[in-house]
Amino acid sequence: MPPCRPSLASLLVLSLFLAAPARAQEEPAGGAPAAEAPKPAHKPAPRRAAPKPAPKAEAAPAAAAAPGAVAASGTWPNGASAVSEVYGDWTVSCTRENEKRQCQLSQAQGVAQTGQRRFSIELNAPQDGRANGLLLMPLGLSIDPGVTFKLDDATLGKGAPFTSCVQAGCIVSISFPTVATDAMKTAVNLRVTGTKPNGEAETITVPLAGFAAALARMSQLSS
Repeated sequence: MPPCRPSLASLLVLSLFLAAPARAQEEPAGGAPAAEAPKPAHKPAPRRAAPKPAPKAEAAPAAAAAPGAVAASGTWPNGASAVSEVYGDWTVSCTRENEKRQCQLSQAQGVAQTGQRRFSIELNAPQDGRANGLLLMPLGLSIDPGVTFKLDDATLGKGAPFTSCVQAGCIVSISFPTVATDAMKTAVNLRVTGTKPNGEAETITVPLAGFAAALARMSQLSS
């Protein structure tokens, strides 16, 4: 998202253009009157300007790069009061009203056949060294054990309790310190584990592809 550079083939074409007048002088000698022979020698002269299209090929990449430069320079689209952008498995959503801005990044998982949400995680823009948010866990889990977290195979923190349950599932309040969100930038999966009434563990695997870019973009939009 590569510039055009003069190739060996383009240099060979240029050399053929420059050599054309010499051949034009030789070809009429076999059948044209001697008095008219000099005329072809003058006609090829304008052909020396034929290589001029080469600068156009160099100008094209600059025009193609312009939209990207504009997009990178503007934090919010002009006049927009809401932004929703996808980075890998994560979505950044922001709203603004005057100088007040609210942003969060999220990921949801559900049942494809019914479209019902089974799990979701939402994190707000970091403040005071922490990113606060919520988890929505599936119904049918034991409340007392709460949930535990792992980044790939490494334990993350001490877990968190359920705060309430609604029709869609049970809610867990989370507060990740910067050291945790920094580790999530390079990890592959966040694993959230609850416990069923029979003691069996149920683990939700949360892919972290795009998390680093989403977190950086959320911080940019909320500042």
